[in-house]
Amino acid sequence: VQRADAMTAQHIANTLWGISDMRHAVSISAFERDLIPTLAEMLTKKAPKVSDDELGFVFPQVVRAFALLEINHRPLLKMVAARGQKQSMLRKMKDWGLCVVTWSYTDVFQDAEFSEFRNSLRAEIARRGTITEDMISRSQLGPDEWQT
Repeated sequence: VQRADAMTAQHIANTLWGISDMRHAVSISAFERDLIPTLAEMLTKKAPKVSDDELGFVFPQVVRAFALLEINHRPLLKMVAARGQKQSMLRKMKDWGLCVVTWSYTDVFQDAEFSEFRNSLRAEIARRGTITEDMISRSQLGPDEWQT
């Protein structure tokens, strides 16, 4: 646990990304199923001290991982939505990140309590004027596949 506590937000995001991308190749072990909520709790605790710049990279990875694994970790999703309500945070996200967070909160995490966050995401997409619905849909594939 001490080593896990030393993980940065980016380390947590990378670990969750790796687990979610392996979901079709191997079955998720009981250890990984137990590890995922622990990592989510760690990130939820660390996030208030992490800059918007860093979270602009971390949140899309983490939200995508939870969406692909179909894990609805309420505290993490609520924290992402609350922190993401800041226009400065959304403006710092790259196009792929904005698309995958939008896809996750629109297609997977459809709870009514996130409607205001979805509105903020849609407003930022409209502001940019370059993001299509197809880009949002394909974002779940990851940033490399999304580009093709």
